[in-house]
Amino acid sequence: MYEVFFRVRKLENSKIRGKRVGNMRKNESPFWPQKSILNPAPPKEPYEPVRRVRTTLKREEQRMLDRMIGKEYHVPVSILMEHAGLAVADTCVSVARALTTPIHFFAGKGMNGGDSYVAARILKSRGYQVTIWDCFPGTEHSPVVKNNREAAECFGIPIRPASEFDPAIWQAGISRMIYEKEPGMPCVLVDGIIGTGYEFARPLPPNLTEITAKIEEGHSRGARVIAIDIPTGVDCDTGEADPGAISADLTLSFILPKKGITILPGKQKAGAVRVPTIGLPINIADLILGPVPEEPEEDEEEEETQDETKA
Repeated sequence: MYEVFFRVRKLENSKIRGKRVGNMRKNESPFWPQKSILNPAPPKEPYEPVRRVRTTLKREEQRMLDRMIGKEYHVPVSILMEHAGLAVADTCVSVARALTTPIHFFAGKGMNGGDSYVAARILKSRGYQVTIWDCFPGTEHSPVVKNNREAAECFGIPIRPASEFDPAIWQAGISRMIYEKEPGMPCVLVDGIIGTGYEFARPLPPNLTEITAKIEEGHSRGARVIAIDIPTGVDCDTGEADPGAISADLTLSFILPKKGITILPGKQKAGAVRVPTIGLPINIADLILGPVPEEPEEDEEEEETQDETKA
């Protein structure tokens, strides 16, 4: 009787032991390789994003944003212009590197001109030597731009016709920071003439090409050029550049970079691109304009062209 009992017990233990040994060879074991030739990992499903977010803006998209931000989000243009001017002023400070470095603003009649007036007023209050060069003298401005222009005049900032700008005279020498040995720039030139409204189909008029030529001459003399939103003479949608387009060292593009400065030759004209905040959510373009529409695949386009040629 006892022999039968021990035999049954021994048989059960061997089965349990064999079961444990079998379990040790399964994937749950920490000693068993999770990925091997005999035990490959299951294929992963291809990643499909929920939606495509915007990385650039075209001309009409920028205009729609300007309208809808004030209409739906109740942020007036004056506040956006103040934030943009502050971003331009801070960038001028980092580029100038010295309080004695002259800063020249070339102001147009649109939103970029308004940003220039705001930035000049802020820099004047910080003690910088600022001059505004009006590229469209005698032109009627919008109420917001006109208000900032008058504020700049009240701050004592000289506003002169851009045709009088002489890069050989206004270049100034190498300035140095007070109590510092670090040299500053000869001067800083800010391009606020024309923004996204320029179209390559319409060449720059002669009066503007004369101004842009003077800016380029100052650039060759050692000045640093900052462009507001997009360099003057670069098409916002195609990136094509007018022969008289401005070559900037740095471009401040608001909300999102404009598509024209991500495509050659506009990308080369823009230099380094920064996107400062102007008091709006980082995804404001997606909230207002919606997701990016899917573009047709290249294979489909090639098939369509082949069918057309055959027909």
